[in-house]
Amino acid sequence: MTPREGNALSRGLHAVEEADSSGSLSSFRDEYRAALLDYLYGRSDEGALQHAYELGRQAAISRLSILDLHGAHHDTLLAFAAQARPPLEQASAHGTASFLTRAAEFLDQAMAPFEMMHRGYVESVAQLREMNEVLKHQADALHQSEERMRLFIKHNPAAVAMLDRNMRYLLVSPRWHADYRLGDRDISGLSHYEVFPETPQAWRDIYQRCLAGGIDKRDEAQFVRADGSVDSVRWEIHPWYTAQGEIGGIIMFTEVITERKNQEKKIARLSRIQGLMSATNAAIVRINERSALMREVCRIAVEQGNFRMAWAGFGNSRSVSVSCVTREISAKERATGGDMANKALEEQGHVSRVMRSGKPQVFNDVATARRLRYREECLRQGLRSFAILPLCAVGKCIGVLSLYSAEANMFDREEMKLLNELADDISYALNHIVNEEKINYLAYYSSLTGKPNRALFRDRLHRQMEIARHERQVLAVLLIDPVRFSNVNDTFGRHVGDALLQQMAERLDSKISSHDTLAHFGVDVFAIMLADIRGAANAAHVLERLLASCFGPAFEIDGNELYIAVKAGITLYPGDGEDGETLVKNAEIALRKAQKSADTYLFYRPEMNASVARRLTLESRLYRALERDEFTLYYQPKFNTVSGEVVGFESLLRWNDPEAGLVLPSSFIPILEETGMILPVGRWIMERALSDYREWQARGLTPAPIAVNLSVVQLRHRDFIESLTSVRGKIPPGERVLDLEITESILMEDIEQNIAKLQAARDMGMKVAIDDFGTGYSSLSYLTRLPVDLLKIDRSFVVDMNKSPSGLAIVSSVISLAHSLQLGVIAEGVDDGEQAKLLKLLRCDQLQGFYCSHPLPRDQVTALLS
Repeated sequence: MTPREGNALSRGLHAVEEADSSGSLSSFRDEYRAALLDYLYGRSDEGALQHAYELGRQAAISRLSILDLHGAHHDTLLAFAAQARPPLEQASAHGTASFLTRAAEFLDQAMAPFEMMHRGYVESVAQLREMNEVLKHQADALHQSEERMRLFIKHNPAAVAMLDRNMRYLLVSPRWHADYRLGDRDISGLSHYEVFPETPQAWRDIYQRCLAGGIDKRDEAQFVRADGSVDSVRWEIHPWYTAQGEIGGIIMFTEVITERKNQEKKIARLSRIQGLMSATNAAIVRINERSALMREVCRIAVEQGNFRMAWAGFGNSRSVSVSCVTREISAKERATGGDMANKALEEQGHVSRVMRSGKPQVFNDVATARRLRYREECLRQGLRSFAILPLCAVGKCIGVLSLYSAEANMFDREEMKLLNELADDISYALNHIVNEEKINYLAYYSSLTGKPNRALFRDRLHRQMEIARHERQVLAVLLIDPVRFSNVNDTFGRHVGDALLQQMAERLDSKISSHDTLAHFGVDVFAIMLADIRGAANAAHVLERLLASCFGPAFEIDGNELYIAVKAGITLYPGDGEDGETLVKNAEIALRKAQKSADTYLFYRPEMNASVARRLTLESRLYRALERDEFTLYYQPKFNTVSGEVVGFESLLRWNDPEAGLVLPSSFIPILEETGMILPVGRWIMERALSDYREWQARGLTPAPIAVNLSVVQLRHRDFIESLTSVRGKIPPGERVLDLEITESILMEDIEQNIAKLQAARDMGMKVAIDDFGTGYSSLSYLTRLPVDLLKIDRSFVVDMNKSPSGLAIVSSVISLAHSLQLGVIAEGVDDGEQAKLLKLLRCDQLQGFYCSHPLPRDQVTALLS
């Protein structure tokens, strides 16, 4: 018997003892004795056997043993034998076998429930043993599973945590403590949110989804710790299940990948710089111009180097100018990139330190950097760190390359090591470019004055002559040579002569236009190319102004005041040569002639000298003419086509030259315009017309308005409106005295500004007429916008009107067009009656011409009005 069975038997005996003590065994014995005796005496049969079975069942239920049953059966047989001999004998009459059989039958029936219970017990014990073995195996398996889970969590390379449904920790790996800086803190049973109260709501929602059966996996997420530090984390979260198949909680597999991400970024940055260096070296090989190279370097730095902004500048420790800027932003912001670079230059101290020391300067955190006046601007534009790299050539720092990043702490040691190598590569290329620039400079510029030499002048002259040939322009070449320059070297020394030439070059260069070119030829000869001049007289004027402003004042050198006289030769294209060599050669010939003559300058062609002399003489006489009141006005009337009344006058300028008599304007108006004298003459015309008008009024006459012709020089002048206002101020309000006439071609030169100026004139009460209409190129769209009142049909169309159908059609079309636009029409150049009749039939509004009236002096106008 096993110990377990012995224990069970002990418990059974104890139970029997309890039943015996309660009287159940005694009661059973009595009841069993009575039932057995009745059966032996034959007083019952089948009912007795059934009763025996019931007694056995009750005994079994009462936890009586088989021994108790046998004891009661044996005692009953002994008592039966001792007390009832006759019945025994009587029973013996039936035979002993019959008696024993009946007693055995009764016992068998009483034993039957015990046998059945025994069989059930044995089977139950077997089943219990089997179940116990199963449970033992399951318990061992569970223990092993729990142990494996503990070992799995303990030795897992990831940080692992097992939590229940309430997010309380059950198991955690040591890595969990290490990654999340928990030290030796025991967190078993603590809530995850107690340990990490900074857990964001989005993560809490993820946990709840996993507790509902979901699975979540993230390759990277940003975990902001309570102290403000940020870590990159990846995770995988699964629910775990109980033996009953219910979700018991979640298991979190996490890994803090901050260091790895930093390493990846570092490797990516280094690879990026290597790519940047490779692309830059490729650019160095193919680009040989300084500005173009730096533009490409800045572009590569932004597009391939992933820098937010890059700019390069050249200069010295005192001043650096931005050469190029590249930014990784929108077009609108790109326009402000140069501003940002210029703001960086406001921090001249940082750039100057780099230029002086030749060492880079790094600002790894703009937000905390000191002495940055443009810090807020940098941060607003997303610039968190920057570095200034020196660019060196010919043994000194000649510029800087500034790189800006959107990340703080971008420029670590490894990055700066590679960027310094990049700056060295660029510096090597710049050194080569600077040396080439020096060679090219010496090939095309004077080493003394820094001005273009003969070779560069010849090249520029050739290109300008091509433009002049295509545009039909005139250009001039001036050669200027100081007189007796060798005496300066002999008297004061070569250094004074060199300084004198340098001052001459600076003065000349400051006085010529940006379209012109100054060159230093040879020892002491300067050449000037004047692009797009109006002719020989214009060239002479420019030269005289240059000589007066550059060589009139003394040159001060080493305390000495030197006055220098010069000679000059002039050639014009295309008259004096079809190519640059010929033009320069002929200018040298003209210079030699001037050096041998008493003239300050001479043209190459002798007839040109005479022509220019006459022109200059005429200009001088014109200046005196205004002073001496030699100008006068003639007035040509304009007649109404229907009524024949005088409705207006056109003022026409005449010059009463004491030598040549009355001179028509075609001979001198171009000179007035070229010299600018048209401005004071134009003011004189308006004031004289106004004066004559008042004189006629004073005589009781009723004069018509006087039209004044405007020159392009007057219209372009900045004081045009002010001059009109000044004249209008002398006219009573509401009275129309002066009108304006302007040619179509002049009006269209600067249409928008001219519209504003003419509208101002109309606002003053003046009417505006387009003169010579049809000879220009105004479009109908502009014509509808122009603030004009009248169109004057050009004389050429009026002359052809009665000679060809096409001429008549043109005039008719112009009149119809003007009337459709609510404009009046004046026909000028009407020389015969047939033209007047046709114009009247075509409903032209006004006529002007010799057929109607020749231009009249003031006195004859008085007679006409009378």
